[in-house]
Amino acid sequence: MKVISFHSWGEFIGDPEIKTLQKVEEWLTKSNISIDPTAHQVFGFDNPVPQVDKRGEQYATKEKPYGYEVWITIPEEYKIQGNQRIKKVETGLYAVVSIKSVMNIGYGWKILFDWISTNDKYDFHPKWKGLINYYNEEIIEHGIIGLEHLLNYPENEIDKMLVDIYAPVIEKK
Repeated sequence: MKVISFHSWGEFIGDPEIKTLQKVEEWLTKSNISIDPTAHQVFGFDNPVPQVDKRGEQYATKEKPYGYEVWITIPEEYKIQGNQRIKKVETGLYAVVSIKSVMNIGYGWKILFDWISTNDKYDFHPKWKGLINYYNEEIIEHGIIGLEHLLNYPENEIDKMLVDIYAPVIEKK
């Protein structure tokens, strides 16, 4: 798929998400584009991930920020405007879990990891390296990234957001 990419850095949890979604909203307004879930898919993910403390809780600081990236699918014929970052995402096989509310994203990832870890037919893609430092790539190779598909964007009430979580997998031999 072809996507337009938006990325921001943040110094506390939630900071880069807000900044990145503001960039998305500015682009939508300037471009006079309305997100239609049947025509556009919206994906988001930490990139790179936040730091994790000894208790297993995520954190970020000015010295150790983390990033958040959003992709919106666009047609092949889309013309780049200004300094927009366009990426190609290769196809592949993913395990997916659906959740309601962004507050459940961590729980959704845990369910997905547990399912893949104990599955007889599928395993984690061997090229999956997590979500660290892929914000500058133009071609996203299958297997290196997990995604959060924001199904009902631009819904902004966190308890009403619907998200599909994608983890790259391969069939076991």
